Order: sequence, then C-alpha cells, then structure tokens
Amino acid sequence: MNSSITRFVRTFDRFARILSVVGAVAAGIILLAMTFHILAEIVLRTLFLRSTFVLEEMIGYGVAAMSFLGLGYALNSGALIRMNLVLEKLGNGQIRRIAEVICIIAAAAFTGTAAWYFYINAVRDFVRGHVSETLSETPLWLPPSIMLLGMLVFIVQLLAYLLRVLAGDVSFSAGLRGRE
Repeated sequence: MNSSITRFVRTFDRFARILSVVGAVAAGIILLAMTFHILAEIVLRTLFLRSTFVLEEMIGYGVAAMSFLGLGYALNSGALIRMNLVLEKLGNGQIRRIAEVICIIAAAAFTGTAAWYFYINAVRDFVRGHVSETLSETPLWLPPSIMLLGMLVFIVQLLAYLLRVLAGDVSFSAGLRGRE
C-alpha cells in the first residue's frame, strides 16, 4: 500500500486514540466527582441532617456523560460489546472485511443520526434558556452537549477503525486492536 496512505491511516488512528483517551479520562473524572458528591451527601445527611437536594439529578447526568464519553475508548480497547457470533464464522478474509465495513458504516450512521438529534435538542434548549425544574436549575443544553461530544469521539474512533480495516491493518483473529 502507498506509504502516504499508510502514514495518514496511522496518524488518524493515533488522533482517534488520543481523543478516546481524553474521553475516558473525562469519564473517570466525572466518576470521581460523583463519588465525592455521594460521600458528601452521606456526611451531610448523617451528621447534619441536611442534603444537597440534587444528588439524584447530578448522578443521572454523570452516568449518561460517562457512558457516552467512554464509548470511543471502549471501542478502541475492544471492551465494547459486539455481536461477533456471525463475524467470527466469516474468518479473516475478504468477506469478513466487507461485513466489518458494513457494520462500521451502520454504527456510524446510527450514531451520527443520534448525534444530530442531540445537537438539535441542545441548541433548542440553549436558545430557549431551558433549565431543569430542580433546585440546581441545570441548563438543559449541558447534558446532551456532553453526550454529543462522546458520540463525536465514538464516530472518530469508528472512522479510524474503518480506515484500518480498509487498509488491511487489522487482524480479526487478534481482536479489534490487532495488527497484521
């Protein structure tokens, strides 16, 4: 294969991996923040008979944000649940590559469509100034925006995987990150 194409595929893959790691680190930071919020809530309720009154809401936002921000990293590391029953029967040949390409395109199309609707929702909530009906009055454009970022990282990671598959730089017998 052309060395400039190979160099582009590897550079794009490196970029996608960096984005995925950033998303995973952000998810980890959110997990830590949620843990500290839960601990603070326990201390407040137990010792002071008080509450932040927003624990459930913030934990819900945090779980959603972590789930989406971690998608790219999960795909890259092979931790994402995939339906491999049929794909494994196809072996490591051209038919398997075609099936992988179809799956990647379908996943990117589905994620891209969802991302578009999340974008529309976030913009609408931002323009209208919608906030949650809780004590925190969280701007409602914020949670879908974070989830949108996670979906965009996932799409970039899907594109990197697609490029690697098309370039023949994936060994399916070695798993998702396997190199030939």
